[in-house]
Amino acid sequence: MPFNYRKSAGNISTRRSRGKKATQFKLGHKPKWTTSTEIHQPGVSSASSEAPKASKRLVRLTDKEARDSQFVRTTAGLAQADTLAYTLRPKPEKEEKTDCECDRNENFIVNNEKMLALIKDVHASGCKKPNMKMKVTRAGLCVYICVKCSYCGFNSQTLPMSDTIQTARGPPAGFLNYLVAMPVLKSKIGMDDVATVLTWLNIKAPCKQTFQKKFNDLGQAQTELSDKQLELNQDYVANVMKKAGFEPEVDIQFDVAYTCRPQGGCEKSTQSFGALVEHNTGQKLPLAIAMANKHCRKRYCRHDNCSKTFAAEASIASSERVLLHRSLDKVKDGPLAVRSITTDSGTQSAKAIRDYYELKKQTNHLKKQTATHYKCFVHKLRALERHVRAAKSDIKSIPKKYNKDEYMRKLASCLRCRVRIELERLRKQSCSDELFLRSAKFAIENIMHCFSGDHKMCKERSRVCTYRVTSSYKHLPYGEPLALQESDKKIILGNINKTFDATGLKEVAKLFNTNACESLNASVFHYAPKTSFYARNFAALCHSAVHTRSMGPSKSSMKVAEKVTGKKNQFT
Repeated sequence: MPFNYRKSAGNISTRRSRGKKATQFKLGHKPKWTTSTEIHQPGVSSASSEAPKASKRLVRLTDKEARDSQFVRTTAGLAQADTLAYTLRPKPEKEEKTDCECDRNENFIVNNEKMLALIKDVHASGCKKPNMKMKVTRAGLCVYICVKCSYCGFNSQTLPMSDTIQTARGPPAGFLNYLVAMPVLKSKIGMDDVATVLTWLNIKAPCKQTFQKKFNDLGQAQTELSDKQLELNQDYVANVMKKAGFEPEVDIQFDVAYTCRPQGGCEKSTQSFGALVEHNTGQKLPLAIAMANKHCRKRYCRHDNCSKTFAAEASIASSERVLLHRSLDKVKDGPLAVRSITTDSGTQSAKAIRDYYELKKQTNHLKKQTATHYKCFVHKLRALERHVRAAKSDIKSIPKKYNKDEYMRKLASCLRCRVRIELERLRKQSCSDELFLRSAKFAIENIMHCFSGDHKMCKERSRVCTYRVTSSYKHLPYGEPLALQESDKKIILGNINKTFDATGLKEVAKLFNTNACESLNASVFHYAPKTSFYARNFAALCHSAVHTRSMGPSKSSMKVAEKVTGKKNQFT
């Protein structure tokens, strides 16, 4: 007897299912289950709660309401406060259409030649009763306009209202979108600032994605131009030295700037910048730069060729050594040989220079096997003033009619100024370092005698004292000579010798400083403020500051524009 069954009755089917199981979500299908808008609370059973009405619908919140709801749940101490409930998640906003009828009061940025071509096209139609409508297609800040006439049926072509650039793939890109990102690369303002200015002008700003993409392209072009310019700077300095009758050996200065200076027990900085700047010409041109960056925006990246150039687990305080070695590597293959390196009074620089030249000496990769290390003269003077002011507790013979703190502050400032002028004038008069060091030692020992009114040796040892001519002490604290005991004078002289003893004078024998590096560091963090972190474009902003320092802001901006467009541009 055959086995009869009906599929609608729910009997077991002997046919095996082939392929995927049919889904219940079909077009036009409406599920019959009820929808609950009640937020599940931890620890509360779903069986104990009353079933909601089936007619109640989900209400999506806005972004602001969702953030406030998340804050309320976090404040309440819920166990799953880090995950927003399904019914509280905001409804995704719909993007605006790029094509629209221009029936509202809005400003556009158009090119005069492009606008004239559109007017000629419309005028050529010869319509007697024109009823024109304009269709606008947006591409960031650039617009494409098409004009239609409902009376005669005239339909112009969609014409771009700004210059375009041929790209490797895809349609031509609008040059205006690159120009609007130029202020972000060449000044302190950010993308939000540019968007705010455009909003004030009643111009719709490009979206952040378009803005960021154009800024990345400009940053890449700026990096390539800056690297090439640094090589040209080396060639220029070498040519100047040869024409002046000297060997192409250069004196350089080096300094490192951090986004947040490292301190003992606390290190918030994640980016640093170092540059080599030459001393020999009046322009103080940068010769090589290096950056340390711990940031990378890519989720899965091996960091072989990305914005991250420094290990995340390494201390940013050790980046000074790394940046110095990277910068020297860029100079050693060029036309210049490094004769001396001037750094600040840090302890890392001396060892880093010795290690670098010892390593390169083994491979014979250097034109000059060693370089003299000098310390910054300005940093030494700051240390002198700091040591003298710190000795106020040891000085006992200050007249009681004077304020002790104010007296020591003025005395430290006078000593700093006197030492600076003495050494600068001796350096100009001395042809050799031996003569300078010997004269500088006698001049520093004579300072306290001169300040106390004893001018017996001033004619022989001092290049500054003019008491025999002016008979004035107006440069001293309160306009009077020092009335201190001999023990106090020895204490002050001992603090001077802490900085400018025989070893200290050798370290500043050329009186070089790092002012050019300090100025360049200020320019770098003017373009890349320390209040923000630039994960990808930190190097581009550093190169922008260096390129601007080499060529000037106007020429640098035009070079970047020419690099992007591939042709020479003239701006009026």
